[in-house]
Amino acid sequence: MWVLRHLKLHSKLFLFISIANLLLACILYWFNNLNFSAGFSDYLGQQFLAKQQDLASNLVQHYQHHQGWQDLQDNPVLFSQLARQYNEQLHQPQPRFHQPPKPHFDQPPPFANDRPPPQQPHDDWFGLSILTPQKRNLFTGRPIPKEAALLPLYDQQQLIGYLSYLPQHEQSQQLNQAFKQQQQQSFIISSVSLLVISILIAWLIAQWLNKRLLPLNQATKALSAGDYHYRIPLQSEDELDELAKAINQLAADLAHSLRSRQQWIIDISHELRTPLTILSGELAALQEGIRPLSMQQIESLWQEIKRLSRLVDDLHLLSQADAGSLSYHWQTLDLSECLEHVLFNVDLEFAKKNIDIIFQPSPVCIEGDHQRLQQLWLNLAQNTLRYTDVNGTLKIDIVSNDDSVTVIWQDSAPSVPDADLERLTERLFRVDSSRHRQTGGSGLGLSIVKAIADAHHASLTASHSELGGLCWHISFPKQP
Repeated sequence: MWVLRHLKLHSKLFLFISIANLLLACILYWFNNLNFSAGFSDYLGQQFLAKQQDLASNLVQHYQHHQGWQDLQDNPVLFSQLARQYNEQLHQPQPRFHQPPKPHFDQPPPFANDRPPPQQPHDDWFGLSILTPQKRNLFTGRPIPKEAALLPLYDQQQLIGYLSYLPQHEQSQQLNQAFKQQQQQSFIISSVSLLVISILIAWLIAQWLNKRLLPLNQATKALSAGDYHYRIPLQSEDELDELAKAINQLAADLAHSLRSRQQWIIDISHELRTPLTILSGELAALQEGIRPLSMQQIESLWQEIKRLSRLVDDLHLLSQADAGSLSYHWQTLDLSECLEHVLFNVDLEFAKKNIDIIFQPSPVCIEGDHQRLQQLWLNLAQNTLRYTDVNGTLKIDIVSNDDSVTVIWQDSAPSVPDADLERLTERLFRVDSSRHRQTGGSGLGLSIVKAIADAHHASLTASHSELGGLCWHISFPKQP
């Protein structure tokens, strides 16, 4: 295990594939050897008996001539010699245009004028024997082994016995063993060749995988070192390419996050420095007597302090939202009533700019935080009030369906460029790049709107309004 832990992935893959192929070759060798040993003996017996047709025909003729097997029972050596003679002729090369004379029992046996050889035991007769119709040995009367192969003998369609062959005979076992060794050698050569080929293929696969994983490793090291511009070249459409795309997207997101953080620091320092500079300058002028102390100067200083305090509060709220520590008091509430309450509070300010508010209350309940939702509507109202031209219009509709409640917030001209629609909720983003403080707020109001909407599992999208300005779609999940 210690060695495996320190191996590279491609080395582990090569090792596992090689071991798996080696085990498979061993299992196949064992299985092939087992099946061969079990089936080859039976096959050999059947094939041997199939070549004894001439011997079987002569045995039938002998049975017909002598009206039974009695003479063979009295002289079993005669059957042994006949079996030997037939099988010797079977393995000798034969002339092409004539057949050798068949031995016949009417002819004198080879040992007729000499002393007959001593009788040999039954299992020495090339494994051949004659059986009675009851499948008992003609010479010993004993039943035959189960593994013996049988060739029926018929006299005018009457079963008169069997010619049997015992595969476990000594000579058959030698043939069996020789053929088995030959097959084993062939199988070993084939297995070793396949194993070498499979190891070579495993090595090629491991090298290919290592080549594919190397750019991924380099990319992760580059990201950890802060190089977010490194990109992995895509080669195909497989899972490794999907991983490469994800790493490339991660690098792009990290680069964007880095730029946003840098811009965030610049913007925050600018936002804080502006009111502090104004306060410092006016206080210095008052201290040096350049400007007389008056209620107008006090009011100006107070407005700058309020602006600075509001910016700090907004930053604190967003930091809480990012950390997930922004508190919410969930309850069932009427969305229309919450909206109506906010619009009543800002109605006077809208009237000063002669902006008409069109809203038809439509009672619908959702699960939410009443105070946070009021802050959401108030921020949207202040955004409309700040950027909508005089004599404009604000139209609010509530659309309810089976699973959601959508608030459509539309105001009149001016609108924003298409490229800026998706950036409106970015922190400290202003369409007015000059950052004019009279028309532009802190740039955090819509970011707070998005944070509150996200906490309510609501979607927030911006588009162009039919009235010529900006349109917001805020979709809340409907209460079951």
